[in-house]
Amino acid sequence: MGLIKKLIYSLLFVFILTITLTGTLQAQNQNKIELLADNIVSGGPAPDGIPPLETPQYISLEEADTYLKAEDAVFVVEAGGEVLIYPQRIMVWHEIVNEKIAGEKLSITYCPLTGSAIGFYGNINTGETTFGTSGKLVNSNLIMYDRVSESYWPQIFGTAITEPAQGEKLNRFPVIWSKWKLVQAKYEQAQVLSIETGYNRDYNRDPYGSYRENKEDADNYYTNSEMIFSVLAEDNTLNPKDVVIAGEYKNMNFAILKNMVRKEKEVVFNIEAEQFIARHDKSLDTVRVFVKEEDELIELVVYDVMWFAWHAYFPEAIDNLVH
Repeated sequence: MGLIKKLIYSLLFVFILTITLTGTLQAQNQNKIELLADNIVSGGPAPDGIPPLETPQYISLEEADTYLKAEDAVFVVEAGGEVLIYPQRIMVWHEIVNEKIAGEKLSITYCPLTGSAIGFYGNINTGETTFGTSGKLVNSNLIMYDRVSESYWPQIFGTAITEPAQGEKLNRFPVIWSKWKLVQAKYEQAQVLSIETGYNRDYNRDPYGSYRENKEDADNYYTNSEMIFSVLAEDNTLNPKDVVIAGEYKNMNFAILKNMVRKEKEVVFNIEAEQFIARHDKSLDTVRVFVKEEDELIELVVYDVMWFAWHAYFPEAIDNLVH
């Protein structure tokens, strides 16, 4: 009987601890949601003034090569047995592409101010949806709105900060940041977003600068330390525009300096009791992150983002920066 009592007390303790920690996390998350909602600012354009692409058209690799340059940044989505390529030079003018692949609504999103390309499934509690650009920002980052409830969703945060969906979290899928020359070498049958978007935009000009290595103007938004909009938290551990690979696992946010993984090829790190492995994928010049679960490595959904922006959303996770 004594052993049974001890077991019951142990289980009860674990249950109470779990409830307490869950309640603490929920309270912290609610505080952050309210803080973000109180610090929404106008980015300038009206809702959908930066127009998402609703019926994207695609062309072949060969056709796209007539206007894309070797060093151009592109975003890769592998879904439903397809490979879709989204040139940054198009995404900078639209920020969201709403798609349907294998029967699922997907949104490919890109915020040029924070250098973050993230994929979201279009399933929320109120039903299937697509996303629009609100014209608002928080922490210098794109705020999307869903077309079912019209709630606001900061892209990096991925959680609604206004009612009626407030507190709901979006499910993500990988969007790989790469270069055109690498995509050409890796894929034989990929489709590329066409510049025939139905909008009159100069897709040969990036209003923020250039990501190409052979930059004509070396001092631009992507390369200097200046920010256009204020953020809620700042830290100089890294340069503001340094690129980190960010992710989340079991409510733990983490980031790892991309150039560090490029140099080391593989980096093993621990957060609390969890072990992670970051590996450089040379074929696309990207970083893949795995978590060790028992004897298995599980790949996580991660994304490229500028340091200043990730830290602004998750300053409490600064100890989870690997650099």
